[in-house]
Amino acid sequence: MDFILSVLLCTLVLAFKIPLAILAYFTSLFFDKECLTPSLYQRITATILKTFELYLPLWLLRKLFSGSEKFTRGKQNHWVKKLNTSNEEDGWEGYLIADGVDRAEIGKDADMIILYAHGGGFVFGDALFLLDTYIDWIKAWKLSYGVRTQILSLDYLLAPEHPFPAARDNMLECYQWLINEKKISPSKIAFAGDSSGGNLAIISAIHLINQAYTDPPAALILLSPTVSGLGNTRSFIDNASNDITDVTWFNNSTNLYVGDSNLLPSCPMISPLFESQLLGLPKVFACVGSFDIFLDDVTAFIGKLQQNNIKTEFVVDDANMHGYAATRALSRGGAYDNTVKRIGKFLYGEKN
Repeated sequence: MDFILSVLLCTLVLAFKIPLAILAYFTSLFFDKECLTPSLYQRITATILKTFELYLPLWLLRKLFSGSEKFTRGKQNHWVKKLNTSNEEDGWEGYLIADGVDRAEIGKDADMIILYAHGGGFVFGDALFLLDTYIDWIKAWKLSYGVRTQILSLDYLLAPEHPFPAARDNMLECYQWLINEKKISPSKIAFAGDSSGGNLAIISAIHLINQAYTDPPAALILLSPTVSGLGNTRSFIDNASNDITDVTWFNNSTNLYVGDSNLLPSCPMISPLFESQLLGLPKVFACVGSFDIFLDDVTAFIGKLQQNNIKTEFVVDDANMHGYAATRALSRGGAYDNTVKRIGKFLYGEKN
């Protein structure tokens, strides 16, 4: 019954909001001629996704934003293999994505292993939701640089069942597994993630530089990362109607992630924007769209990295929403493909 009521409510809300989004688009054609505004596709997409976030139960959101069927269909067996690890009691599982994965061993003959944490506000998403993106990366960089990239996509524990620090600890446990059990050098590993996954990449790297027993990875790749849990910057106001992330849903998800840890959303372990110990971080690639509610936070975080002499490459893609760099369907003006090229150059640019 709850399922039926939720879907019915979503349908009614969308029946009201989509015509408003269409009206807003045509109005912008007449009154906002001097600046880029969201396209009709972007407006409708943002309306639908924000309505889902607000009105669908969490279990249904997890079902909708699951990539597991891509694996279970059997069509991607050339690319995907579930890792046979002894660490499932720690809560994490992982999938190896590689060209000819049935013959591949993690780390063997690979130029770079990317440890990837998916987005989803810490409450939904899974390791295979971005499978098509991972395959695009591997193909593009092999063609451009002749390199072999492997991606370990992490299925970490989700809130609210597993609040902070469960997801971060899963990331660190997986990294230790790569180094200690698979004997892979940190110089061949990069942390990556989109949205909340970008947050996990950052706070995991910060944790590593603040202790002495393990070197950090060689690079961080951050796609529209969540770097603050406060949601109080100007872009949260200016881009609230343009982006796919609903501000109320973001605040609720952050609270679920913090859980009963007694931490404030401003704590650096939740919001790395406020971290003071950044020296020692590896080089960082980051990108964000100009329509993203996280625009100001990400810009400020990159500024702090640069003040600490961390090597950075930072791109703001005009007229793009949250998630554009990780999902082609959300991209505008070729920004998704441009990001694939930029990350490849960032990781492998020195190679012939």
